[in-house]
Amino acid sequence: MIRLIPFILLLIISCAPKICPKPKEILNRVFQKPPEKAKLYGYVKTPILRIPFVFEKNGYDEKIKTPGDVVIFDTSLLCFQGVCFELPELPSNFIYGYFPGDYRIKECNQTVTLVSRDGKEIILEGKRLKAVKYKNLEIIYGEKSKEGYYREISVKLGGQEIKILIEGII
Repeated sequence: MIRLIPFILLLIISCAPKICPKPKEILNRVFQKPPEKAKLYGYVKTPILRIPFVFEKNGYDEKIKTPGDVVIFDTSLLCFQGVCFELPELPSNFIYGYFPGDYRIKECNQTVTLVSRDGKEIILEGKRLKAVKYKNLEIIYGEKSKEGYYREISVKLGGQEIKILIEGII
């Protein structure tokens, strides 16, 4: 009988529903607000090109500059190969993985999915931002630097994909 008690406890614990913290508590552990001033450099990688860029942020003024303006990422627009898309956040929010707002929990197990009123989905794995989805835009996050920006960001828009690889701070 005594040997049966640990087995019963294990069975009860494994079948119990997971209690998920409130969305604000989850986001406070994951999100870090971008700095007021930043200057980063890296590459925008497309299937056939690797384009160097410089990202500059000074207060609310934000720009990603590339030679010949092949890719333009300015305030709330992403333009690539002559097509522009309106973005739901500022470029620095994408680079630093910061998506403030009011969210509700859609899914809470190994992966936590949060959804905002405007349809933005934030996908977290543990204490790590994995992806953000909004309409036909999907952003997948790689490794985070000690300075708070993500070193690799994949942006899928419609049928196209570009990767933003950030090398460091200028």
